[in-house]
Amino acid sequence: MTGATATESTRDQIIHAAADSLLESGYSGTSVRSIAAKAGVAIGNLQYWFPTKSELLVEAWRYLTGRSVEELRQALNQLTDPLEVLEVGVESIWDSLRRLGDIQLAAFDLLVQAPRTERLRAYLPELFTRYREVIQEQLDRLEEDGRIRLTVPREVLVPLVLNTVLGFGLYYVVTRDDESCLRALSAFRQLAGSLVEAVE
Repeated sequence: MTGATATESTRDQIIHAAADSLLESGYSGTSVRSIAAKAGVAIGNLQYWFPTKSELLVEAWRYLTGRSVEELRQALNQLTDPLEVLEVGVESIWDSLRRLGDIQLAAFDLLVQAPRTERLRAYLPELFTRYREVIQEQLDRLEEDGRIRLTVPREVLVPLVLNTVLGFGLYYVVTRDDESCLRALSAFRQLAGSLVEAVE
């Protein structure tokens, strides 16, 4: 193993350990010492890569978000029906977040902490951008293929889909009521039908 590969592996170990700690204990319950122990590295080694806790946890959240976004992208790329993309798009984001355990709870924890910490505050736009990009990609794909026509401006549609998902995420974190969430999501196809139309 080369030095560069070994170093990269150590950095990844630290990020993965921080991600696990963030999910298990939340922002305030996660310490640099506990992350170092979980990663099997000395605190000095951890601090070489991540001088502050905020910087480390931002990278951990990037890692978790990246996993969720990639799952969503793969699910949506298999779909061809325009209304199915919008309907299943929301359900796929929801399913990805649910499958990844309490990532959504960790996200809200990060949002609560962000106004107090400049490094976290700077990350918030990136957090929303990652999901927004996936929604934009799918609209691009379907419009370029001539399969859909938007009936509302894109700058309205994309935040609507994103905010719907985030709202359901918050509701689920509080209630853990899957059945209620899925019943509400079943109405999304009707809403989607008023926002886009298939091109015959």
